Amino acid sequence: DANTHISAAQIDSDLARLAKITDCVRTYSTEFGQDQVAGIAARHGLKVLQGLWLSGHADKNREQVETAVALANRYPDTIRAVVVGNEVLLRGEMSASDLGATISALKARVTVPVTYADVWEFWLRNPELAKVVDFVTVHILPYWEDVPIAADDAAEHVESIRRRVAEAFPGKEILIGEFGWPSAGRMREGAQPSLANQASVIQDVLALAKRANFHVNLIE
Repeated sequence: DANTHISAAQIDSDLARLAKITDCVRTYSTEFGQDQVAGIAARHGLKVLQGLWLSGHADKNREQVETAVALANRYPDTIRAVVVGNEVLLRGEMSASDLGATISALKARVTVPVTYADVWEFWLRNPELAKVVDFVTVHILPYWEDVPIAADDAAEHVESIRRRVAEAFPGKEILIGEFGWPSAGRMREGAQPSLANQASVIQDVLALAKRANFHVNLIE
């Protein structure tokens, strides 16, 4: 809804709660009041992975880029990186060459690191993008894989995919930009949603990340 506007008070309340359990939050867009997140996050000691939404609409893309650039330059101590687009290749709304050009143009205007986020398969299909980002952000969602992964095997799957992507892009940090497990919903083959599975899968992956020294962004 284009008329949606998230109030500063709601963002402040959300970030106050999140600051108790994490040190960083990720946004996906600069619209709907989300351009307020970085300024408010700084008051709570939180870092931000500042997202901007790319689509097939060039005018909207320009607005998103301009706002993200302004935020990155205004809050360089809070914004840990700019995420230039989310799954735009998966959705087929931009070509890899246009995306690469957008990333490069933005990167020249900010001092913070720059990345792009997509499901891991699309990174492997478009390896040239790794040359224009500072680190690679992949989404690994075992429940939603084409061949769903059971909860007991989720952490092993995450590590397997992470290693595969790391081997494809030597020297690049790999951030898992999306990982999670549903607490309710339909069963997908052997992947069963439940509160217990959600808790155990998240615990397993966070423990793995600590041992292997990589970062994970949890999503709902």
